[in-house]
Amino acid sequence: MAKSGDNSQKKGGDGMLVGEFQHNIDAKGRMIIPAPFRQSLGDTFYICMTPDHKAIAIYPKHEWELRLCTLLELAEKDMRMERVINQFMKYTYEDCECDQQGRVLLPQKLRARFLPEVKDVEISGAGTHIRVMRNEDAQAEEEAFNEEIPDVLAFEAEIAGRKSE
Repeated sequence: MAKSGDNSQKKGGDGMLVGEFQHNIDAKGRMIIPAPFRQSLGDTFYICMTPDHKAIAIYPKHEWELRLCTLLELAEKDMRMERVINQFMKYTYEDCECDQQGRVLLPQKLRARFLPEVKDVEISGAGTHIRVMRNEDAQAEEEAFNEEIPDVLAFEAEIAGRKSE
């Protein structure tokens, strides 16, 4: 972490991105990045789509580069991944940063695709990146999770009991 009087730039990637926050998007398309996430993001970061292409993702630079490397490796195994990479790159914005109030301008193209006319969003940590989605979508995802995996410990035990392949 930069100390007072230290001119070094925050690089990001200092920790896992975890937790969930409710915020809103202002009329200009800006959203507050919760303080616990800002240090991990660093001074500049990437805004793009989540890996499932269902929400907005905000990645520290290092984590975005790892994601791109993973996609490129998969493209070596199956050329159809080129289409996924093209879509990923099309919706990627680099060198994004927060203003003095901790707000970031979400790119209009991403807002139009994932948050049309939305004011209230859920901002949640996903380990390597932050997910930004409509509150309604986040609630539906939570309900689907609870329905699909009603007993998390039993699910973990089932997986742990499987033989390694």
